[in-house]
Amino acid sequence: MKRFFIFPIFLCLIACQSQEQQIKKLVNQLGDRAALRRTEAADALVEIGPEAVDALIHGLSDENSQIREMSAWTLSEIKTPATRIVPALISVLTDPDENIRVVGSVALQNVGVPAVPYLIDALTADAAEIRLNAAYALGEIGAPLDTILPALINTLTDPEWNVRRLVVRALATIGTPAVDSLIVALNSPNSDLRRMAERALNDVGTPEARKAIADAKKGVADR
Repeated sequence: MKRFFIFPIFLCLIACQSQEQQIKKLVNQLGDRAALRRTEAADALVEIGPEAVDALIHGLSDENSQIREMSAWTLSEIKTPATRIVPALISVLTDPDENIRVVGSVALQNVGVPAVPYLIDALTADAAEIRLNAAYALGEIGAPLDTILPALINTLTDPEWNVRRLVVRALATIGTPAVDSLIVALNSPNSDLRRMAERALNDVGTPEARKAIADAKKGVADR
């Protein structure tokens, strides 16, 4: 009777080990010179799903830049669990390879709304590279607005000019839905916030946005 129970457990262990080895092999294949082989490996890993996530996260720190890049994109295609995938993708935003940092940002956009809370937290990261890419990704995701807009408006006063530039771009990408929040910022007592809000409204470029800028300037002139 004992052997009857042990044998299925033994088979299960073999099967689990076999899948783990298969996943590792597929992650290594992401670095293949042939684009078709890389695509086949990525598709197979997406099909495996969440069970491939740990190996792909490990792939983000591989010496082979192709494996790092493909691991990032494949994780964004799997999407779940976001609690594991999104923080891992945010770490990619400090990769020494600029191309991989770009892929990390696009991958976060591909995850979509589940990435938003993590990206908002990333707006206060120590690394400016993380903050600016997080702002860019939030602008591209664009929802939920009631969460994204206050976070972006607050980041208009980031100490790094390049971060502020990307925040302005994100708000301009959101466009008309951002105008009301930017008008409020345009009337802030904080001169830096007013200046960046004006830039964003100018980039949005709608009649309402241009009127808000004109009204604000008229108000200053009338004082």
